Amino acid sequence: MFSIGPRVVAAAALIGAFALGGAGYAGHQLAVSQTDARGNQSDRELVVRWEKRLQEKQQELAALEERASSEIDALTLRLGQLQARVLRLDALGQRMVAAADAGAEEFDFESVPAMGGPESDNLAESYSLLELENQIASLDGRLRSREKQLNLLERLMANEEIESQRQVDGRPVTWGWVSSPYGYRTDPFTGRKAWHAGVDIAAKEGGDVISVGAGVVTAAEDRGGYGYFVEIDHGDGMQTRYAHAKKLLVEPGEVVEKGQTIALIGQTGRSTGPHVHFEVLKNGTRQNPEDLM
Repeated sequence: MFSIGPRVVAAAALIGAFALGGAGYAGHQLAVSQTDARGNQSDRELVVRWEKRLQEKQQELAALEERASSEIDALTLRLGQLQARVLRLDALGQRMVAAADAGAEEFDFESVPAMGGPESDNLAESYSLLELENQIASLDGRLRSREKQLNLLERLMANEEIESQRQVDGRPVTWGWVSSPYGYRTDPFTGRKAWHAGVDIAAKEGGDVISVGAGVVTAAEDRGGYGYFVEIDHGDGMQTRYAHAKKLLVEPGEVVEKGQTIALIGQTGRSTGPHVHFEVLKNGTRQNPEDLM
C-alpha cells in the first residue's frame, strides 16, 4: 500500500494555499480591471453628454445673439425713419413760422426743447426691449397725428394766402391822403363841374405806388393826361389803374403780387402836384375805389 508522508502532505497543502491565493489575487485583479473599464466608460459617456449639452447652449446663445441683432437693426431702422419725419416736421414748422411771421425765438425748430428738473431719488431701471418698442410705437403715432395736423394747417394757410392775394383791397400808397374823391367835382384846371372816375391820393414824390392785389400788368406806359400809367388785371373782371407816376417799375405781361411796388409817385400828365390817381373797374364799369380802401 502506497502511503503519503507528512512532508508531502505539508508541501501539497502549501502548494494548494499558494494556488488558492493566486486564484484569489487573479480574481481581484480581474474585478479591478473590469471596474476600471466600466468607470472609464462611464466618464467618457459623461464627457460626451456634457459636450453635447454645451454645443446645444452655444447654438441657443448664437440664436439669441442673432435675434437681438435683428431686433436692434429693426429698431435702428425705425429710429432713422422717425428722425427723418422729425426733420420734415421741423422744416414744415419753420416754413409756417415764416409764413405766419411768428416769433422765430419762441418757435425755434432747430434747438432741442428745453427740459430739466431735480434728480429723482427713485431711479428706475433702463427700458426693456418691449418697453422701448412701445415707446417708439407711441412716438410714431404722435408723429403721424402731428404730420396730419401740420399739413392741414399749411394747406389752410396757403389757401388763406392765395385768397388774400386774390382779394383786391387796401390803399395804393404806404402813406398819403385823399385829395380828390370819386364822383363829381370841380375840375382843378377849368373850374367846371366834371366827373372824376377815381380818387386822388396826395403823397410825397418818389414814394411807392403799390398794387392792391395780385394780377397781371396789362399796361405800363405814358398815357396822355394820365401821365405814366399802370393797369393791372386781377381776374374775375376786376382791374385797377394807377396814374401820374414819376417812374414805372413793371412791364406789360408781368405778374405782380399784392403789396408789390409797381411805380414811384409823381406828377406826370394832367396834374397839379405829386399824387396817385387810383381807379377800380369791375367788368368794365368804374367803381368807387374808397370802398376798397
